[in-house]
Amino acid sequence: MAAAALAVFSTIGLSSHAYAQKGGVGQLYDEVTWPQSMTVTLGGGANANWQKSGTFSVDGLNYDQSHGLANPNFSLGLEIPMLQNTMLVVRAEYNDYSLQFDQAVGGIQTPLVVSLLTVGGDVMAKYSFNNFHVMAGGEISTPVNATYAHSSHIEDATHSTVEIPDKEDIIGALKGGVGYDIPVNSSSTIWLTPEAFYTYQLNSATRIPGNVLKVATLSGGASLKFAF
Repeated sequence: MAAAALAVFSTIGLSSHAYAQKGGVGQLYDEVTWPQSMTVTLGGGANANWQKSGTFSVDGLNYDQSHGLANPNFSLGLEIPMLQNTMLVVRAEYNDYSLQFDQAVGGIQTPLVVSLLTVGGDVMAKYSFNNFHVMAGGEISTPVNATYAHSSHIEDATHSTVEIPDKEDIIGALKGGVGYDIPVNSSSTIWLTPEAFYTYQLNSATRIPGNVLKVATLSGGASLKFAF
């Protein structure tokens, strides 16, 4: 389904002769230096994750205050012209949403690490004011690893074979961010784009009622973009 949707969006973009980002005022008039046509993006960065709300219970212990972790994310996608100054952003994403809890509720000194690795896709709208732009939309992902270990080292959870109880197959999230397209060649067909996002998961990674594992994420990184 994702591949079919991407093909449809690509067809729409290629059939359109209108440039979404064309324009500008003053010094930028007729000297647009941000993406105007179909653009391929390749990105990477780091996720800072924490337990958004609720209590995650496992092995008779309850955890609600997580310790921040920096985890990787990677993306490959398209920016497709739609309306004046507006693009549709479609990205395939790999995200590490892992968490670390220093202790259980009640001060019980039993740390916990959870490895939550996902693959999925983002669909967002991008609005450009100039080289600076904002993005907003959603993310759908599925866990490819959802394991835990009673440890202070995240690699112990990654290598564990013990899965979180009744793990969820689909995780939905709202996502928003900002970026700045910096041209790296004289023809403005390649850009380096520093960007930052906030991701707010809508459902728990476990289906057990009352058992909540919801991750909030601040992401920072950059995308390399190529005019199609």
